[in-house]
Amino acid sequence: MKTFSLSLAFGIALCASPAHADMIEAAIGNTVVVTDADGSVALFFFDADNTVVASWPQGEMQGTWALKDGEVCLDVGDGEPSCEDYPKGKKVGDTWTEVDDEDGSTLTISIEPGR
Repeated sequence: MKTFSLSLAFGIALCASPAHADMIEAAIGNTVVVTDADGSVALFFFDADNTVVASWPQGEMQGTWALKDGEVCLDVGDGEPSCEDYPKGKKVGDTWTEVDDEDGSTLTISIEPGR
C-alpha cells in the first residue's frame, strides 16, 4: 500500500481543460511508471472509461479516476478518493522527478508508450 500512495504523489499528468487535453491523451492507453528512491516501481494504466489499474511487485489495485478542482483523484474503494495535483506539459516519452510529500524522497516518473 505504501508504494501505491507514494506513486500517487507524483500527480499523474492529466487535466480536463481544453488547454491541457494533451495531458489526458498522454496517460490514456500508455503506461505511467513511477520509481521510488529505493528502486521499487509502480505502473499505472489509465483508460478512457475512467478506470485505472495500479500494479507493483506486491500487488495490484483497480479503481476509477476523475478530475476534480485541478487534481486527479483515484478511488480504489477503500475510503475517500486520493487526490493530487498534476504536473503540466508532460507527454509520452517524458521523464521527470518529484519529491514525495510523505517522506521527502525523490520519485522518478515517466510516461511510456503502450501498455
